Amino acid sequence: MDLWIILTPILKTFFYIVSLLALGTVSFVGHFHQFQTAENSKFCKVLSIKACKFGIAISAGLVFSVAGNLGGEILSLFDPTIFSIAIASRGGNAACLALLGFALILIGKSYESGSLSVLVWIGVLLLLASFIWTGHAQKAGLIAQGVLSLHLIGIAFWLGSFFPLQRMCSALETESLYKIASRFGTLAIFYVCLLIISGLVFAYILIVDLSLLFSTVYGNVFLLKMTFVSSLLGLGALNKFRLVPLIKMNPSIGAQRLQKSIQIEMIIALFILSFSGFLTTSTTLPMGG
Repeated sequence: MDLWIILTPILKTFFYIVSLLALGTVSFVGHFHQFQTAENSKFCKVLSIKACKFGIAISAGLVFSVAGNLGGEILSLFDPTIFSIAIASRGGNAACLALLGFALILIGKSYESGSLSVLVWIGVLLLLASFIWTGHAQKAGLIAQGVLSLHLIGIAFWLGSFFPLQRMCSALETESLYKIASRFGTLAIFYVCLLIISGLVFAYILIVDLSLLFSTVYGNVFLLKMTFVSSLLGLGALNKFRLVPLIKMNPSIGAQRLQKSIQIEMIIALFILSFSGFLTTSTTLPMGG
């Protein structure tokens, strides 16, 4: 079996995870910095830095996977000609954009001076650009690329908040936890709507004929992914309407139950990102798109 058939989707899944961690932590800090304790702010900074370090390594791995796919064997990684072709390809370009984006966010977050904060946002833009530089969105045109960008912003806000919120639950910082979780639930209405609408539009642009959802590998995996997304939305609703109010009434129990819910959400999100990695690396669009 070709090593890259297995390795590339795995690398892509890890790339999605660290990208959403990096983007989501920046988003989380931007939205909730005024409600955070000094300890949680430090946690977010460390989390962002670690995500970027892993992101740099994984982006480099994606460049090598492009070379490996081109050459078809491990030795291709060390062939200067094949490696230069890989770097010049769209897949190689996207990986390099991501690597640079992670590096800029890492520098900006490591020092956090006023003059370097702009590097964080340049890094965010480069990281978002890496998603639309290649793959199905690039083939589908500018509208699909724009819609995917909005989709990524919605995902980053939601999934990127898991670790900071989960950490606050375990630390029982109930006063700041309630303020942030309550505000998160309000903002999530906008971001989840953005996520769902952009996701459905993007899927329609790629598939066009909805009957292909049931008759193609791409469509079947997409439907399975949407099943998990629906579960995630259900848990998000439970958090907003049941668990966040419980934090105010009974802080200890509310925080514990929210923590367990977030842990389940993390597992579901891992499946969703795994399906996304498979769709973008191991399947072709219906009708040969």
